[in-house]
Amino acid sequence: MRHLLVVHLIVAAILLADRGGFLRGLNDRVEDIRSGLLDRSASGDFVFVAIDADSIRAVGTWPWSRQVHADILENLSRAGAIDVFFDIDFAFPADPAGDAAFAAALDRSGNAYLPVFQQLSRTNSSEETINWPMEDFAQRSWPALVNVFGDTQGAIRFYPYGAVIAEEYIPSAAALITGTFSERSGSFPINYAIRPDSVPVLSAVDVAEGRFEADMIAGRSIVVGASAIELGDLFAVPVHGIIPGPLVHVLAAETLAGDIVPTTLATGWILLGLLVLLLLFQTRGFRKPTALITAAGLALVASEVAAFGVFARHAIVVPTAPLYPGLLVFCSWSLLWRLKVNRTIIARQRQEVANTSALLRQVFEDSFDAIAIVDETGRVRMHSDSAARLFDYTDTQDLMLPARLKTEAMTAMRAGGDGAMRTYESLGNGTALHLEYTVTPSETVTFDQNKEQTVQIATLSMRDVTKIKQQERDIAYLSSYDALTGALRRSVFLDFIKLRAEAGECFAIFVFNLSRFKTVNVVLGRDVGDALLRYVVKRLEEAELNISAAARLGGDTFACFTEFAVDDTDAQDLAHRLCEIIGKPYELEDSNARVGLKLGYSIIDPGTDVSASDALSQAEEALDAAKLAGNDAPHPYNPAMSKKQFRSRAIERAMGRALDREEFEVWYQPQHRVDDLKLIGSEALLRWKSDTLGQVYPDEFIEIAESTGFINELGAWVLDKAVRDTMRLPPHMSVAVNVSGVQMTSENIVSDINRLLQETQFPAARLCLELTETVLFDGTGELVEMMRDIQFRGVCWALDDFGTGYSSLGYLSQLPIEKLKVDKSFMLGLGTDPAAEPILTAVGDLCRGLGMTLLCEGVETDEHLKFLQTREVAEAQGYLFGKPMPFSDFQAYATDSATSNRRGKANS
Repeated sequence: MRHLLVVHLIVAAILLADRGGFLRGLNDRVEDIRSGLLDRSASGDFVFVAIDADSIRAVGTWPWSRQVHADILENLSRAGAIDVFFDIDFAFPADPAGDAAFAAALDRSGNAYLPVFQQLSRTNSSEETINWPMEDFAQRSWPALVNVFGDTQGAIRFYPYGAVIAEEYIPSAAALITGTFSERSGSFPINYAIRPDSVPVLSAVDVAEGRFEADMIAGRSIVVGASAIELGDLFAVPVHGIIPGPLVHVLAAETLAGDIVPTTLATGWILLGLLVLLLLFQTRGFRKPTALITAAGLALVASEVAAFGVFARHAIVVPTAPLYPGLLVFCSWSLLWRLKVNRTIIARQRQEVANTSALLRQVFEDSFDAIAIVDETGRVRMHSDSAARLFDYTDTQDLMLPARLKTEAMTAMRAGGDGAMRTYESLGNGTALHLEYTVTPSETVTFDQNKEQTVQIATLSMRDVTKIKQQERDIAYLSSYDALTGALRRSVFLDFIKLRAEAGECFAIFVFNLSRFKTVNVVLGRDVGDALLRYVVKRLEEAELNISAAARLGGDTFACFTEFAVDDTDAQDLAHRLCEIIGKPYELEDSNARVGLKLGYSIIDPGTDVSASDALSQAEEALDAAKLAGNDAPHPYNPAMSKKQFRSRAIERAMGRALDREEFEVWYQPQHRVDDLKLIGSEALLRWKSDTLGQVYPDEFIEIAESTGFINELGAWVLDKAVRDTMRLPPHMSVAVNVSGVQMTSENIVSDINRLLQETQFPAARLCLELTETVLFDGTGELVEMMRDIQFRGVCWALDDFGTGYSSLGYLSQLPIEKLKVDKSFMLGLGTDPAAEPILTAVGDLCRGLGMTLLCEGVETDEHLKFLQTREVAEAQGYLFGKPMPFSDFQAYATDSATSNRRGKANS
C-alpha cells in the first residue's frame, strides 16, 4: 500500500510541475534535439534573395535607392516567380526616382507583398505604432504581417497566422506565400527539423543585375531580405542558433506548405504511461537496483525512440519531459527504501559474523604451527601464540617477521601464491632457525571513514624444522674450503662430483659468474668486494635448495651441484632460483651493492661415463655461452653451442658495418591516451635487416652490442633519428627512446642529449627516455645524479617493463621517474592469471599516489581497453592501436588519427 501511495504522489507532483510550466524548458530542449537529429531538407519551393555583404559592397551604402528593389522585382517577375515578399521597411519615402520606379514595378508585378509590423512608439514606450508601406506602394501590393516574438530565452519558436491591425485582418508573410488566406488568429510552431542551409539562396546584387538561372525562380515564391550582419536583421532560433529574419519566414512557409506543423500530444497520455511504468516497476523482477535502473534507462530510451519516430513521420511532438523527473524520483526513492531494508539484514548478519569470528580466533591462537597474517604494508596484523614464541615476541612491541618472509608474503600478494612448501634459514642471536612454510594470498574488506576497501593479505603457516635441517647440513659438511669465502676448492669439488656420479642418478652442475663485481671492487673497495664474495657463499648455504657446498673456481666464479636426481625441468627451475637468490641486493657495511649473474649448467648422466673434469667443463662452457648471450638467463650445456657462438661472432662483425650501410631502421609503435583515445606519441624501436644475415631481431643483437660497447654509438644514432622524425609530427606528440644500462655508464650521455636538443631545437618535454628495472640498483648515486641532470633539461624519465625486474619500490622515491610502463605480460594475463588484475590495479593506485603517469603495454583487445578505462589508466600501447611500423606509415597513421579526432569533436 505504501508503495502505491508513493507512485501516485510522484505522478501527481509531476502533473503539478507540468501545469505550472516547470517542465516547459525540458520539453523544448528534448524537442530541439529531435529536430536536430531529423535533419529535414527544404522543399525548394521558396527562394531567399539575400541582401548580403557582397550586395551591400556592390550597390553601396544602405539604404539603397528603391530603383534596386524595382530591378529585383522586375527580374524576378520576368523569371516566372509566383509571388515576391520584401522583408524590407517601405514606410518612408526615399529618392523620388527610385520610389517611382519601384511603384511602377509593383504595378507590373501584381504579386508582391510588403511588410506591416507593430512596434513600440519611440516617444511613448507604452504605445504601439504600426508601420505600413507608403501609400503609393500599399495600393500596388498586398500587406504581410512580419512580427515574430521570442520565448523566455529569446528564441523564435512560434509564428503567427496573422493579426487584426486597425480593424483589418493582416495575414502573415508565410501565410500569404503559401496561399493560406483564411482569417485565422494565433500562431503555430515552426518545424526546425528543416535545415536553413538547404533553402535555395541568391545574392540580391546578382538578381538585380540579372545574373541568375531563371529555372531557380520559375514557379517559386521569393522572400527578399537582409542576411548581412551589419543590417542587424538576425534572430535566435532553436536548433540552428542565429539566422537571418527572412529565413524565419521561409522556414515558417516550409512548415505550412509541407503540412508539417508540429502538434503536441496531450501530457495526460504521458502521465498515464508514467503511472503504468511505475506500477510495473513494483513487481518482483525489478527489486534489484541494477535491474530497476537498467529498466528505467531502457524505458527512457524506448520512449525517446518512439517519440522521434512519431515526430519524423507525423510531426507530432510527444512531451516526454515528465518521464525524466518521474523515473529519477521513483528510482531514488526505491533505492533508499531498499537500503533501509538491507541495513536491517546486515545488522543480523554482523552478529552471526561476530560469533563465528570469536570461534575462529580461538582456533587460530591455539594452532600448533606458527601463523602470521601480513598486510600490504608488511605489518603483521594477527599472529598465533606459537608465532610469538617462535620469533621471541613480547607484548611491548609488534611482531617482526624476517625480511625474507615478509618479502615472500608481499610478493605472493602481488603475483599470487602456489601453495608450495618453502624453506627459510636464518642465524640470528647465535641460534640457527630453519622453517618450512607456505604463503597463501587472499583479500579482506576493511572500512576507512565509512568507505569499503579491499585489502590484500597473506597468511604464513610456519613450522620449525631447525634440528632436521642442521642434521642434513652436518652430513654434507666437508673440510676443504677456500680461505676467503669458505667455499670448496676446485680439486675437492671435482672429488665430490665423482662421488656424486657414483650414486647412479642424473644430477646437475651449476657454474656462475658475478657480473659488475669489478665495479664493486673499484667503487666500494676490495674489502667490500671480498665481503660480497663471502655473502654469495653464505646465501648458497642458506638457500636450502638441497645442493652441494659451494665451490670457488677462481675470482668471482662459483659452482655447485644438486644432491638429488633431476631432469631438465628441475635443473632449469633450480637455475632460476639460484639467479634469484644470488642476484638480490647485498648490504655490505655502510654500502649497498647489487651484482648480476651469468649462470651455466649441465645435466650429468652417469651412464655416459663422463669424467668429473669433463662434467665440470661442460657447465663452464655453458657459462661461457651465458656470458656471450649478454642477458641474465641461465644457459644449459648444448653440444651445438659452438654454432650459436659462431652466429654471435658473425652478428658482431656485421653490426660494425650496418650503420654505414644504413641497414638499421627506427620503427614506431603508437601510444594513445586512454580516456579519449587520442594519439599522443610513440615508442621508437630499432630494427635491423642485414644484407648478409637477413632479419636480425633486437633480442639477439642488442646484447651483443652491449657486450662490445657498440651500443653507445648505436643508441646515439637511434636517439638522433627518433628526435628528427618526431619533429615532422604534430607538436603535441612525444617520442619514447630506450636507453641501455651501458649508455648510462658513459660520461658523455648528458652532454650528447643537450647537444642534440640544442642543435635540433626539439622541445625537451616531447622526449621520454626509458630505463628497465635491471639497470637500477641501490646506492647508485652517480646514476641518480645523471638522471636528474637530464630531467633538469626537461626530458621525461620512464621506467620500462615495470614488474619484471627486481620490483623494489624503494627506488621509485629516489629516482626522477615520471612514468611507469607496465610490462605487457600483465595485460596478456587478464582473464587467465588471477593475479594480473589486482597487480594492475595496485600499480595504478601507486602511480596516482606518487604523481606518476601509468602506461600499459600489450593492449591487444577491446576488453583490455575497457579494463584500463574503468581503472583510469592514463596511456596505452599495443596491437589494438597498431604494431611497430616504419616512420612513413606512422606519419600517415598520425594524420588519420588527427583527422578522426577532429571529426569526432565536430560530431559531438
